[in-house]
Amino acid sequence: MYCFPYAGGGTQVFRGWQERVPPGVGVTGIRLPGREQRFRERPFDAWPQALGALAEALAPETARGPYAFFGHSLGARLAYELTHRLTADGHRPPELLVVSACRAPGVPPRTPPMHTMDGPTLHRRLREMNGVPPEVLASRALMTLLEPVLRADLRLAETWQPSPGRIAAPILALCGEDDDIDPYEDMVAWKHHTAAEFTIRAFPAGHFFLRDEEEAVLATISGRLGTGGAR
Repeated sequence: MYCFPYAGGGTQVFRGWQERVPPGVGVTGIRLPGREQRFRERPFDAWPQALGALAEALAPETARGPYAFFGHSLGARLAYELTHRLTADGHRPPELLVVSACRAPGVPPRTPPMHTMDGPTLHRRLREMNGVPPEVLASRALMTLLEPVLRADLRLAETWQPSPGRIAAPILALCGEDDDIDPYEDMVAWKHHTAAEFTIRAFPAGHFFLRDEEEAVLATISGRLGTGGAR
């Protein structure tokens, strides 16, 4: 299972997941440019660039056998578009696409774009969302490093132009009951974007339920991976 993080996130988001999925299922966090060991690289700032690089890197890996994609927020957009890209290039689709905290294609955003906000407004919104640890928000040095990457990621997410058509992979949609950015009613429309099975599950938390409800999220995903062939 290849896992794509939210805006500003890295592979640490998925730390500990390997031990909590069914035996035989591998978990690979996707490290995007601009963070962790790739912090010297310029982050993606355009969809053709992002999809080209991801398809080149993952096409050989996904050709080895059954696989699944997981993505949260920006990561869900990346995973969905990469599914379209790989399929268009003649590669097998994932056995399962898990879209987490991401409104369905065609559903308009409920909140104003964040990538164009001034610094104080952006920081205030991040604090309201619980999207960045308070100690990081309070550190000018850390925010100086994080903010350019975060803005680039947010720009990518907020300029998303979804690919048309249904994907062949089943979709599992995960959402937070208290999410004011991508609520349940905006995610249930994912059912119109798969030619296979659609399932949705809500958790008692906000946009970052992935952190607050990690055990329940992994149990839900594991239940699906355990019945399929994704690895």
